[in-house]
Amino acid sequence: MSGYTVTDRSGILGGHNQPLGARMSQLQLNGKIVNDIRTVLSQHDSAAQDPGVASQYLSAIIGFLLGQEDMPEPQKQETLQELMAFAGQVAADVSQQKSAHMQSASGVWKPGMP
Repeated sequence: MSGYTVTDRSGILGGHNQPLGARMSQLQLNGKIVNDIRTVLSQHDSAAQDPGVASQYLSAIIGFLLGQEDMPEPQKQETLQELMAFAGQVAADVSQQKSAHMQSASGVWKPGMP
């Protein structure tokens, strides 16, 4: 992943009385920040070199941060659902970009091509 702008197209993270800081709707995500976070996790626990374990840590961190927020429990649950939907959106976008890159890089022949 070189550079990637994560945009909350659905507005999932907008509004809602602005808990969790300033409720971002656009993030700048790139391979460096992801690798830096994975490095920190791996320094803490070598098992976090596995993407599944690293993802579990990140999920736990989300829960930890949300648990510290001063908001009613129903709002915490709603925010958690919004964050999960946003993560799903990012995963789908990254998979789509990866697939498009792989097709263009692998020399896929399409009808009409020489």
